[in-house]
Amino acid sequence: MLQLPVSFLHTSAAAPESLIAPDPDTFRCSYRLAYETDTRADLDAEVLACLRFGRSAETARDPRQVDVSLTQLGSVPVREVWRSRLPVQHGWAEDVGFAHNGEVLFGHLRLAQPDSADITAATTQAYLRIDRLQRQLGYPFGLRMWNFLPDINRGEGDAERYRQFNRGRHDSHALKSGFERSLPAATAIGTHDGSMTVGFLAARAPGQQVENPRQLSAFHYPARYGPRSPSFSRALLKHWPDGIHLFVSGTASIVGHRSLHPDDPLMQLEETFRNLQALLQQAAARQPAAGAFRAVALRIYVRHQDLRRLLLARATALFGVDVPLLWLCADICRRDLLLEVEGLFTAAPLHAQRPART
Repeated sequence: MLQLPVSFLHTSAAAPESLIAPDPDTFRCSYRLAYETDTRADLDAEVLACLRFGRSAETARDPRQVDVSLTQLGSVPVREVWRSRLPVQHGWAEDVGFAHNGEVLFGHLRLAQPDSADITAATTQAYLRIDRLQRQLGYPFGLRMWNFLPDINRGEGDAERYRQFNRGRHDSHALKSGFERSLPAATAIGTHDGSMTVGFLAARAPGQQVENPRQLSAFHYPARYGPRSPSFSRALLKHWPDGIHLFVSGTASIVGHRSLHPDDPLMQLEETFRNLQALLQQAAARQPAAGAFRAVALRIYVRHQDLRRLLLARATALFGVDVPLLWLCADICRRDLLLEVEGLFTAAPLHAQRPART
């Protein structure tokens, strides 16, 4: 069997490789991500950001709280919490809620729903406001973007809201020379709420773009996908003093630039997993002095609620029983896609890993 520079775990003799959860003792940085049981309690002082799903998207008083109008699937509601090991400062600027700890900046901006004619301009202005804040606070390098767009698939041809959003995103990035070489990882997902929310994570130093050898760079998609190509990297590699984080963009059943397996959610899941494997191998090849990449947490977006029940067993076998999976019902950016997976992966330097137990 081919030995990959990526960590995998077999769930059975016949099962394919599974991404496994991290060993927290091998890598510590200034923040950590976890899915916690959801409560209505106020956020404590170490929280950088808290994303709550399944709630009406109203602007919270605490700038660190982001309510996202996506139905959470599963019996126990959880919240996604980014916690800091350093003191946190937070506030509001130009309606952007933010929190930072000296190493990373997490923020979000919510806009009233723009109609199809205005979503391009609204997206451009939102990204420019975020960029101003990043530069003012000293975190000019974007690591990760999350875009929650109401009715993302509404409209036909180039008038589709997702394509118009891509125009606005491209126009904001294009104001910077050489921007295509410094694009963050990103996800664009559709909601049924009346507002648009953009979340972001930024740092004082840049990361490295990682593209997928099985997929054409989204930035180079042909014109059939819209007047402006999606401006994001398939993943972004970020070095910290004790290890590496890999921020993986929303990944789906796309090979080259074409969607595969229409109307077959199980095959779309398999193809998505193969894309994640290829992406992790590509990232690992750049880090010969690092250990295996391991999944910290994954979000799985499905177009229909009943898909979780259909896919759960296979997803658990593929990704591993120890990897936290957050299932959300959402519209995917292409109408023929039924699911999308994103996540955070980590790797520690080889010298930092503990010897195997005997």
